[in-house]
Amino acid sequence: MRLLVFFSLLLVGMLMVPSANAAELLTLDDCIELALKNRASIIAAKGREQLAGANKRASLGAFLPRVDMSYRYSESSSRNVKSDIELQNVRYYRDSVEVFDRDTDTSLGYQFGVSPEVISSYIMEIDLPDQEGSNKSFDISANMSLFNLSNWFNYAGSKASLAKAKLDVIGSEQDLIYSVKVSYYSYLAVLKNVEVQNRAVERSTEQLKLIQSKYDLGSASKSDVLKQKVQVGNDRLALLTAQNEINSGRASLAYTIGLDPNSDVGFSTEYSMREYSGTLEEAMIYGLEHNPGLLSSEKNVDIYKHSVRSRKAKYLPTLSGFGALTYSDGTQGDTATFNFSSRSTTFGFQVNFNIFDGFIREYNLTSAKVNYNTARAEYADWRNFTSQSIKSKYLDIERLKEKQNVSKENVEAASEDLKITQEKYNLGAATILDLLDAQVSLKRAQVSLIKADFDLNLAISNLENAMGKM
Repeated sequence: MRLLVFFSLLLVGMLMVPSANAAELLTLDDCIELALKNRASIIAAKGREQLAGANKRASLGAFLPRVDMSYRYSESSSRNVKSDIELQNVRYYRDSVEVFDRDTDTSLGYQFGVSPEVISSYIMEIDLPDQEGSNKSFDISANMSLFNLSNWFNYAGSKASLAKAKLDVIGSEQDLIYSVKVSYYSYLAVLKNVEVQNRAVERSTEQLKLIQSKYDLGSASKSDVLKQKVQVGNDRLALLTAQNEINSGRASLAYTIGLDPNSDVGFSTEYSMREYSGTLEEAMIYGLEHNPGLLSSEKNVDIYKHSVRSRKAKYLPTLSGFGALTYSDGTQGDTATFNFSSRSTTFGFQVNFNIFDGFIREYNLTSAKVNYNTARAEYADWRNFTSQSIKSKYLDIERLKEKQNVSKENVEAASEDLKITQEKYNLGAATILDLLDAQVSLKRAQVSLIKADFDLNLAISNLENAMGKM
């Protein structure tokens, strides 16, 4: 009766409580989506893609005119200016002298009552008139490269850099997706392991009750009871260890998808066994055409190839055109007399040819060639690595398929062996050690099957990652 009440309450709890949290359980697809949004590696890769796009636009700008514009406004004034004028800055008259500016021959004023007889030792001080004025100027100029092969190769290299950055984003996403699957399947494996350990505790506990009853009837020894108690203790310890691993697995999965490991997030336990039915040749062809790391390495070769061509183009002359428009307007002193304005235009072309620059071009060209050769070697290594990785992971799938089949058969055999051993022990034809061995064998077979199932799923994901198929 108590058992019936317990299961009734458990059923009510399952119907009421989980329904409120069902929406919070994250599936594998949810985890992948969150990881692609939250993880710093993806954000950084997308940032490098944006920089590559900006670099492409900057390279394209080398073909466009560069325009500068400026406007300047100024005002000037002078007040109460006094100046000492030497003799040669005066003209002599009968009863006066005239002071003038020797550079511009402009009259600055008269001094009366000064006789020419005493002017030889006279230095005159006069008040200059107040001066005010303003000046405005507007200037616009433009220059444009008309012929520069280096710009063309730089632009081609920037396009290859952008394509490489896009492939790097795809590669980072695929690596992260694989990491999420590893953490997710590991977490589910821990949950399955808890179920196995829990059944082992229930089974060993029932065995202990049976042996205890046989001991009470005198058909079993005290040693059998003690040995079974040890087995129950070991099974409970294994269950506790497995339960502790749940928290660790949940925290690891939460970190992998970019969430706080201490957050109370739940994960769905639903998953499906995956299969890969393609041939090794099909996997190899697809991988060599779609693996983002390999394609990124190929784009790296293009980048340095265009860099070599750009460095060689530095030995050729360049042609550029230019033009400018300047307008100015200003006043000074008497605005009716000293009002001025001007407008000028300039245009032309310029040819530049670098004859000798201290071997800088030679160094840059040598550096570009070294980088180009290194990129080609790295691409060859990437291609060989991709082929080897696809082949090894494909063969690993074949091995794990066979291991899964063997594990299933092992579970069936261990279950049957436990039944037979249990009957033999009840009849006195088997010892307690035989029974304990059968219990342990069944638990190991069940744990091995769980590992084989999830290892196969991971192996398929690993192959797809090597192929660039995620």
